[in-house]
Amino acid sequence: MNSTPDCFDCGLKQCERIARLCGKEEKIPALRQRLEEMRGQLDLREPPGTFTSKMLIATMEFLNERDPFRLIRAEQNQKGLELAERYDAELGDGEEALLAAIVGAAAGNVMDVGPRHRFDFAATLARGRLAHDDTNLLLRRLQEARRLVYILDNAGEALFDRLVLKRLGVPEVTIVARSTPILNDVTVDEARALGFEQLGRVIGTGSPYLGFDLNTISAAARQVYYDADVVIAKGHANFESLVDDGRDGFYLLTAKCELVARRLGVNLGNSVLFYSKGKG
Repeated sequence: MNSTPDCFDCGLKQCERIARLCGKEEKIPALRQRLEEMRGQLDLREPPGTFTSKMLIATMEFLNERDPFRLIRAEQNQKGLELAERYDAELGDGEEALLAAIVGAAAGNVMDVGPRHRFDFAATLARGRLAHDDTNLLLRRLQEARRLVYILDNAGEALFDRLVLKRLGVPEVTIVARSTPILNDVTVDEARALGFEQLGRVIGTGSPYLGFDLNTISAAARQVYYDADVVIAKGHANFESLVDDGRDGFYLLTAKCELVARRLGVNLGNSVLFYSKGKG
């Protein structure tokens, strides 16, 4: 999925926010100039997550801040844990519980710091349904699957992914998180601290970028991705990275920008479990 010129403006706002978060507002004019100089080096043929990641990494280097969202991720994980535990107590077991957990995980995708629009988690969850719903196909595929890969997205919402993972019933599960901090994406160390190793093997992408960038992920991450019987990828950046790949996958997210909403065929703010057969 290619970037658009709007991706630069969105990335620029996010980079300026990082400067404010770090208490370095006085550096915003120089940061803006540095990023404008990068504009011609960025490739709109890249997925939005890759395009934006280059701006974010340049910003962190410019500000000498390795992990500006560390405290925000910790707060989001604590909030997500409290919300997910209450939701889990209502679900029970069985197929209906799995379906409800999927809806909750999709709604949880609004726990983000990146999009230009803001969405309310409680309102999104209260809809109780998916605007595009390929869960029946997922259930059929899970019955035959031996190897599953689940690619995590943001802190906080990852606790709702845990509710899905514990109900999937696949013998071999690999859970993928970010290898290094970027925005509020949950890192591999945080995923382990949150207990994901009780649900499967936890690995990092091996890439410094948002999403699951196929050009920079590790050989180990690439192998488990292509060897899996079923792939579930969470959130915008993973969708943008993978939807045009050669293999199939299930994408679980809420559409938080117009570009992704159009590609999914839903309205802004709608949640989906979207199956793509890739290039066959």
